[in-house]
Parts: sequence; C-alpha cells; structure tokens
Amino acid sequence: MTTPPPPAEAVAAALRSPFVPEVVADLGACEGVLEAVWPQLAPSVETAGFLGSALYMADMALDAVEEVYQPALSRETLLGGALTGDDLDCLLDVLDVFHLVQPQLLLLCAALAEAREAPSVGGQGRPAPRESSERERAHLAREIEFASEAAGPLPEVAELLQLARPPELYRAIAVWPGYLEAAWDELQHLAAYPLFRQRGRALYFYARSSTRFLAQPLRADEGALRAAGVSGEAIAEARTVVDAALPALATMMMHCTAMRLGLGIRTREVVEQP
Repeated sequence: MTTPPPPAEAVAAALRSPFVPEVVADLGACEGVLEAVWPQLAPSVETAGFLGSALYMADMALDAVEEVYQPALSRETLLGGALTGDDLDCLLDVLDVFHLVQPQLLLLCAALAEAREAPSVGGQGRPAPRESSERERAHLAREIEFASEAAGPLPEVAELLQLARPPELYRAIAVWPGYLEAAWDELQHLAAYPLFRQRGRALYFYARSSTRFLAQPLRADEGALRAAGVSGEAIAEARTVVDAALPALATMMMHCTAMRLGLGIRTREVVEQP
C-alpha cells in the first residue's frame, strides 16, 4: 500500500506547485489543522471552477496594473546586462508558477477565514473536474530556488511591505540579483497608486465571496475543528497564519503581475482583451 504524502505536500501537488508554499507549511505546523480541513477542500480544488476563479483574479490584477504601471524595465534592457537569455527564460517560468499558485492560495485562505463564523462554507460550485494542463505539468517539473532572506534588498522588501519576512515571490526572483535590484527600484513605488492598493483589497474581498462556489462544503469553525481533535492553541495559530497570509497574497499577486508586465507578459487567462 502506498503511503499518502503529508498534508502540506498533498496541498502543493493539488495546486500544481513545485514547492510547498510557506502559508501551507505554516498551517501544517498547526497540529491537526491541515489534517482536518484538507480532505474537505481537496475535492473543490480539483474542479475547473476553482481554477477558473483563481485565473479570473489574475486577470483582475492585470487590469489594474496595466492602468497604473508604465514599466521602464524591458527584456531588452535586462538582456543588456542583468540577465542572459537562459536567465530570462527561467525567470519567466518562475513568475508563471507564482502567477498560477498565488491566487489559488488566496482562495484557500479565504475559505478558511470564511469558515470561522459559519456552520459551513461552499457547496454551490459545479463538480466539473479540473484537467491537468501541459503548463501545469511543466510547473511541477521545475525546481524553484529561494535565496536567503538576507540577500540583497530582501530585508528592505519585507520592511516596506510590512511583512514579517521577505515573501516567497521575491526570494525566488532574488536568485537573479541584477533583475531583483532593477525590478525593486520600480515596484517599491507601486503602493503609492490608489488603484493598485484598491485592487489588492478587491482581490481579497473577491476571494472571500467566491468561497460559496466551492464544490463541496467546508466545515472548519472552532466547533468543527475541536470535534476533529484540533486544540484551541492550534486553532488560534492557524487563524494568525491565515490573517497574515490573506493581504500578503493579494499584494504579491499584484507584484507578480507587474513583474510579468515589465517583461512583456500581458496575456489574460479567462477575460478577453477589451
């Protein structure tokens, strides 16, 4: 009999992520929480509707970023010194992984947040299965490297974004320090644009409202978690993890979109170009 993977690894595999995201690892460290909630969430993640909601949020981010951000960066300027052609190809692949994984994580965290105060969340979504794409298979085959949290401007990134640690997206692109320095010179100013901030908040609220379209109900209020054997301490720890992750993931979706736009990627996932 094949031993099932640990819950955190199962979540990563379902999201088609080649690494275990930090928020998933942090939830996995809250004893019993993932074991209680993931079997309920897994069937919904494996639906076309779940992926469709995530991709729609990616398009929402692009709409706002295109309106406020006119990148000075370009492939041509980067290839002139900061990156080789192979570097650029690898960087684009890494950004594409985050482009697909982050909105799914936002939906998962939103579901856990919504489930706190309700007997159940979801159940209104269609059970149509999610098909694995060549794009996702390529993501799973890619090895993502993460730079040290102290590398380059990463401590400054965390401080400016008011995060306890540098976000994974920035640690992944810090493998190319020349690109990170150039990109951060521009991206650190994005929060000054009201529309950029507003769209980040809109992503958060859209994710919360979309949880009703989970294909199967999620029961994860305190009573349900305690009935599943989760301690009060672990429940409190998980809430802290989710509360910190929700705004950070929405913000990082916007930053990833801006990085891709600066490299000429403005393809929409589900919404046609007006």
